[in-house]
Amino acid sequence: MQPRIFVTEDDTDWQVPLGGPGLLLDVPAEAPWRQRPQLHIEAARPYLLRMAFRGQPLLWLRVDIYWDGCAVLRGPSSLEGAFPHITADVARRMGEPGTAEWWTQWLRWWLQCIQQPASSLLHTGRWCLRPLQTVPTAEARAHPTVPTAQAGERPDPPHALDAALKHQAFWTEDWRGHGFHDLEVSSGSVLALRAPSAGDDARVKAFRKQARDGTLPPVLLFYFALVGKWLVVDGHDRLHAARLESRTPPLLGLWPVFEQPVPQDERTRARQQGSMQAAEFRLRGRPMDVDVVNRILVRDHEPVRRFSGTRGYPLRGGAAAWRAEVTAWKKWSNAAASPDDWAAFVE
Repeated sequence: MQPRIFVTEDDTDWQVPLGGPGLLLDVPAEAPWRQRPQLHIEAARPYLLRMAFRGQPLLWLRVDIYWDGCAVLRGPSSLEGAFPHITADVARRMGEPGTAEWWTQWLRWWLQCIQQPASSLLHTGRWCLRPLQTVPTAEARAHPTVPTAQAGERPDPPHALDAALKHQAFWTEDWRGHGFHDLEVSSGSVLALRAPSAGDDARVKAFRKQARDGTLPPVLLFYFALVGKWLVVDGHDRLHAARLESRTPPLLGLWPVFEQPVPQDERTRARQQGSMQAAEFRLRGRPMDVDVVNRILVRDHEPVRRFSGTRGYPLRGGAAAWRAEVTAWKKWSNAAASPDDWAAFVE
C-alpha cells in the first residue's frame, strides 16, 4: 500500500493574490516519494539545468553567472497524456464555478492526480496546492530569486499569460531590470511546456465555450522557484481558449514549501516592536483597517518562515553530458539560435 500524504488546510500568508482555499501536503519520507519525481530538475556547474519528465528532457537552461539572465532550449519530451483529460461531466460535478466548494472539489481531484506514480510531481517534504490570481505584468517583480541571497522566497504571483502561448525552440531572457529587461520575463512569468493546439481544434472550441460560460476547469501551474517561473503542467489548451476569449482562466498553483525558524534575537524583537507601533499608529487614523493590520501582525510574529524553493538533483555526467545532449538536440531539431547566443549557451 502506498504511504498516505497528510493533508491540512493552508493558513500561510503568502503575500500573493489567492483565489480560494488551499492545502498543505506533507509527503512522507518513504518510497516512492524518496526517489526523483516524474517531473524534476537536474543541475550541474556552472548553473546548467535540465528539466526532465520521466527521464526525458523538457527544457535545458543556462543561467548567467551573475543571475542577470538565462537561455532556454526546449527538449523532445512532453507532458502530453501525463494527466487524465478533464471531461465536461467531471467539470459539471464540481459545483458552482469560483465558489469555495468548487475550488475544494478541484483541490481533491488534483490531489488524486499528482500523487499517482505514473505522473507524480511530488517528492518528500511539504507542498502547497492553492488557487492563484494574476497580477498585471507592470506590477511583477523584476528579478527571479537569486539563490545565494537567502534560502528562498515566497512565490511571485503569475502574470503574462499571453506570453506563455508563444512557443520558441530557443530563446534568451534578460533579468537585469531597471529598464533593460523584457517585462514579460519578470519573476512570476508563465511558461508553457508544450505548444498550444490550433484555435480551431475541437477541444479548444469546447474550452472556449466553457470560458464564456465561466465553467472552465483550472489550469495547473508548477512553480520553478530557481528561475521565478510558473510552468503550465496541465491546461495548455484551456489557457489558450481563455485568452482567445479575452478571459483569465482559473489558476491552481503547486509549489514545494520549505520552513526556516525565525531567530528569536534582538533584531527580530526590534522588528516586531516596530510592527506593533506601526499597527497602533495606523489604527488610530483608520480603524476600519483592523483586519489588514491583524494579518500583518500575525505574519510579523510567525515563529517559522515558509518559502518556496527548487529541489535539484545531480545531473548524471555533469556539464559534459549537458553540453553533449544540447548539441546533439540542436543539430537534430535545427532550433534557430544566433551564433553568439548559442556559443554563450554551450561554452
